[in-house]
Amino acid sequence: MKQALKLACGLGAVLLSAWTAGAAERPVVFVSIAPQAWLVKRLAGEAVEVQTLLTSGANPHTFEPTARQVKSLAGASLYFTVGLPFEVSLASRAGRLNPALKVTGMDAGIAKRGAGEHDHDHGAHGHVCTAGGDPHIWLAPQLMCAMASNTVAALEQRMPEQRAALQERLGRSVAEILAVDREVRAKLQPLTLRTWVVYHPSWGYFAEAYGLTLQVIEEDGKAPSARHLAEVIRAAQTAGVKRVFTEPQYDKRPAQTLAAQLGARLDVIDPLQEEWPALMREVASKLAGE
Repeated sequence: MKQALKLACGLGAVLLSAWTAGAAERPVVFVSIAPQAWLVKRLAGEAVEVQTLLTSGANPHTFEPTARQVKSLAGASLYFTVGLPFEVSLASRAGRLNPALKVTGMDAGIAKRGAGEHDHDHGAHGHVCTAGGDPHIWLAPQLMCAMASNTVAALEQRMPEQRAALQERLGRSVAEILAVDREVRAKLQPLTLRTWVVYHPSWGYFAEAYGLTLQVIEEDGKAPSARHLAEVIRAAQTAGVKRVFTEPQYDKRPAQTLAAQLGARLDVIDPLQEEWPALMREVASKLAGE
């Protein structure tokens, strides 16, 4: 009996060791933000381990990675960037620790709003201007499809044995993204009020995709001046705006002030939440007044 127990325990240890070794062999893939994580998980399934740099509530425009995060990133196989300000220096630091780290832009080949212009925001029009352009490309379904294609191309290079599975998941993921796009379009198409007031100009690509006009409270990446806030209030009153949107990463007091002036409802929506389909549906529902 004791011998049988020893054999069983030994076999269990061997199986556990083999399982652990197999799990450890999965490539570690880093992304900057949670919507990227959703995409990689949809495309790669259990073939990779996905880690996200920005924690919930962190501001991607002021984010500074910790030394531990830099070290963890240096141990990864892939790092998918999306064009956020901190990514260039972070990738350089991690690359010095591990020259084998492959850094791939999910935004490769995507023409961005404001690319090549000054590093500031044009507030009233929601135009984010950085050297590389507005990075919030995941908020437009067609650009999310392009990101998916870029992601699969990089994963295929790292895991050629997974090519067939990756292509199959790419087809399913693109179909899902386009289905969400059709839902959002159907919900927004009947709207007569096409002006949308937001705190931060994250939503420029979304607005362009669905024929909306943004009025942005933030001014040049900072809290608005009294003059700018008055201009936005006048434009919103003229348009008949009844809802104002802000994000959990930013001080919501300016948006509260504006909403009170308009007699409008204040909604907080996080464009960095991981569940991309739920995010898109939520925004569409709120814009539709639901």
